[in-house]
Amino acid sequence: MKQFKFLAMAFFAMVMSIGFVACSSDDDDNNGGGSITSGKKLVRISYDSGHETINFIYGEDGKLARASKNYNGNSKYIDLDWSGNTITLTSHESWHEYTETCTITLDNGKISKTTDGNETYKAIYSGNYLSQIIGCDINKYTWENGNIVKYKSDNNGDIYNYTCTYYTDMPNKHSAFDVKALCFDEVISAEYSYLLIMAHPTLLGLSNKNLLKSVTCNDGDERYTLYYTYELDNDGYPIKITETEKKNQHDTGSTDVYTLTWE
Repeated sequence: MKQFKFLAMAFFAMVMSIGFVACSSDDDDNNGGGSITSGKKLVRISYDSGHETINFIYGEDGKLARASKNYNGNSKYIDLDWSGNTITLTSHESWHEYTETCTITLDNGKISKTTDGNETYKAIYSGNYLSQIIGCDINKYTWENGNIVKYKSDNNGDIYNYTCTYYTDMPNKHSAFDVKALCFDEVISAEYSYLLIMAHPTLLGLSNKNLLKSVTCNDGDERYTLYYTYELDNDGYPIKITETEKKNQHDTGSTDVYTLTWE
């Protein structure tokens, strides 16, 4: 079952070609493509009434050094070692001696491939726009007017089609929330690696121009829509995000609220 929930576990991807429509927006807009996102840094996400938190720690160079996900005294975290065009990511769990390491290769500041043991996943671009993620699933992205308007996921022959809408009057200052909603996390196989993409979304090229309004899955038993509303700070960064999932128009939906802290 293909779920988008923001903090759900990632499903990872496998290869194919893509039909991709690049948008006509300037590449210099909306954070550009590159490894370090400009502007404010995301330092904390709190949800589940504060019982679960994610903390982001950055080095003096502005690059993510560690990110941890904490719940009821247990901690899951990643450590990052940046060296030229290579990032070594190591995942840990505090309650036992679990570790997992993968190597991330950058090309012009964007992730080109990740290697974890014998598995290699890839990200394909059209210019600075992400067009395809290749791994256990095959994700193909279509852009219009600076935003991803639809994407298709092929899970070993099971096809899921998604459509996306945006708040055209709300610029997207940072794409942390798009990482799970649009399955960007599937480019890295290691556990909790999505935390790196949340901190530095432009590792996958240009971000969406506007804030995400809804994502709808249109296929089979997976028909549902995720709706997003935002509370912004004075600089336009989201400090509260409400995500509501509805199975149909009569469904009252289930809601999660996330509080974000920026520096």
